Amino acid sequence: MRNPLLAPELRELLQEGKQDSLQHVLEDLHPKDAASILSGLEDREIVEILSLLPVEVERDVFEYFDPEVQESIMQGSGRDRVRELLGVLPSDDRAEFLENLDERVRSQFTSLLDREEQEDLRRRERYEDDQVGAILSTEYCRLGGDLTSTEAISEIRKQEPNRETIYYSYVVDGQGRLIGFVSLRDLIMAPDGATVEELMKTDLVATRPEADREVAANMIRDYDILALPVVDHEGRLVGIVTHDDAADILEEEDTEDIEKMAGIASETEPKSYSETTVMDEFYRRAGLVAVLAVAFTFVALVIGSYEDNFKKPDAPRSLMALLPMILATGGMVGSQASVLIVRALALKDIKPGSLFPIMWKEFRISILLAVLLGMVGFGESFAVEFLKSDGVGIPIPWDACLAVSVALAVHVITATLLGALIPLAIAGLRMDPAAAATPTLTTIADFLGAVIYFTVLYLMLPNF
Repeated sequence: MRNPLLAPELRELLQEGKQDSLQHVLEDLHPKDAASILSGLEDREIVEILSLLPVEVERDVFEYFDPEVQESIMQGSGRDRVRELLGVLPSDDRAEFLENLDERVRSQFTSLLDREEQEDLRRRERYEDDQVGAILSTEYCRLGGDLTSTEAISEIRKQEPNRETIYYSYVVDGQGRLIGFVSLRDLIMAPDGATVEELMKTDLVATRPEADREVAANMIRDYDILALPVVDHEGRLVGIVTHDDAADILEEEDTEDIEKMAGIASETEPKSYSETTVMDEFYRRAGLVAVLAVAFTFVALVIGSYEDNFKKPDAPRSLMALLPMILATGGMVGSQASVLIVRALALKDIKPGSLFPIMWKEFRISILLAVLLGMVGFGESFAVEFLKSDGVGIPIPWDACLAVSVALAVHVITATLLGALIPLAIAGLRMDPAAAATPTLTTIADFLGAVIYFTVLYLMLPNF
């Protein structure tokens, strides 16, 4: 992220010692824009400029820097400033930043945290990266049920500087168990004498720290809420997952699913295309395609076993030329079905247990596709054979054209059903259906396509 816009002007203000002007310019910008502009400077200049800002402003800008720039800022800042900045970072962002550091550097920074912040890091380490407990935020507003609306707003004002969101406040009992929540809007609009207990909503939607983070993100989306409370096995409130975290989670999960479907090895923390090197991309892509290239040996064996049939003098000359069309069409319709089923599973639109109705629907779709593509295949084989005859009056082998058409239709049906069945079967085994990678499906479909093609030709053409 390098944006030279205004960078020379900022450098000039810094060199001239106009600290007030620098601060005024950056505070007037959105933190994302400020980070983008500052990224056009050298790291030491960024550190020097950020040190002039209030730590709360630096925190907001800091979150938009690339990880390597964030580390440089921390390394270049004084010990007290680092302690102050780490202290005001949201707990989930602080944990993510520290997790990406080298162990030695992480240990240095962790030692600057207070006891409560260090305990928060240790608590997160008990969970896997894809669990809610590893990404939840502990900055939330907590209210007592006996407070009046006026007292509650006053209490929120006291808590706000250290809270990630104030739109929802959570009501807990004496043991810290979550009993309800109240929105800021309800508090503002309520009569002065109304208590939090009277205003709070008790139809709670919550999750557990052990839950999958993608499930939590989907709950935020499905229930259209700004934050999702996280409770332990005794019902005590331990944190929240906010809507912006949910958006990041869903983006990462979608990226991971797309990479799996493309047959690319996914990383624990997916990187953007611009962040990866040539060798990174090579290692991510090479494994599966190398295996599948070897798997194509079976397709070659099937084709080779029928090689002598094409050498017969009365065999239609276009049959071998039409094989790629058969294989490509089957792979295409199979991939279409697979992508649609994987997406429907991800959106909870269908369930793996609904195998029969899904397969029945796909079968009817495949029949329609088979009729359409079978006619296309007949016309294509007719045209290819006619063109290869050089117009010298050689009779067009109608039976060969029909055989190609039937083979294509059968392959379309089997490839469509296969494309739907594989993700459903994988999801039924409680695995990620996106693992039904398109290259893998295409390889299987090509093998079946070759078998179907030559079997149909053998059965329908007496001279084959």
